[in-house]
Amino acid sequence: MDKKIGVSILTFLSFLTWLFFAIYFSSEENWWSVITVEQTSVDTFIGSVSYFRVLVGAVVFTCVGFFLFFLMRRKS
Repeated sequence: MDKKIGVSILTFLSFLTWLFFAIYFSSEENWWSVITVEQTSVDTFIGSVSYFRVLVGAVVFTCVGFFLFFLMRRKS
């Protein structure tokens, strides 16, 4: 398999795994979470996904993917 395709698939699957765990298995207190909670009244709240945090995560995983690609290219 071409190294570029392999690194791209690895990076994309890692990003999707992080996103799944950051949405479904985290709370607002976790630093890696993408969940934001707005309390509208004493007993009512609205939970949503922060698109800014998802974008930051995508940028981080893209940078890591580029780093891995250039590291493997330099090794050959």
